[in-house]
Amino acid sequence: MIQAYKYGEDFISIGPIIVREVDENGDYIIPDNCTLIQPPSFFKPKFDPSKQVWVEAATREEKDAILEQAKSVREPTAVDILKQQNAAIMEQLAEAQSAAEEQSKILADLLLMLAEGGKA
Repeated sequence: MIQAYKYGEDFISIGPIIVREVDENGDYIIPDNCTLIQPPSFFKPKFDPSKQVWVEAATREEKDAILEQAKSVREPTAVDILKQQNAAIMEQLAEAQSAAEEQSKILADLLLMLAEGGKA
C-alpha cells in the first residue's frame, strides 16, 4: 500500500488517502483526482496537473483570517507565560521600589527630627 494525495474538482487538496489496489503488473492504481506528489505546507494547496506541482491557492485575506483565528484559539506558549510572569514581577518590583523610597523619606524625616532635638 502507498499514500496518495487527493484533490477535488477545483484541484484543492482534500487530504491523503491510502492506495491498496494494484494492477496485473503489480503497480498501484492511482485513482483519478489523486497524485503521489505530497503537497507542501500551504494554507490551501491546489494541484496543477499540467505542471505536476502544488501551488498556494489562498488569498492574502484567507491567510490573514486563518492566522487570526489561530491566534485566538491557541494555547499560550512558554514564551507567552514567561512574558506574563515577567510583567507581574516588574510590577511587584516597581511597588517595592516605591515603598522603599517612601520608607527612606520617613527615615530621613525622623533623623532630621532627632537632629533638631526631637521637636516636630
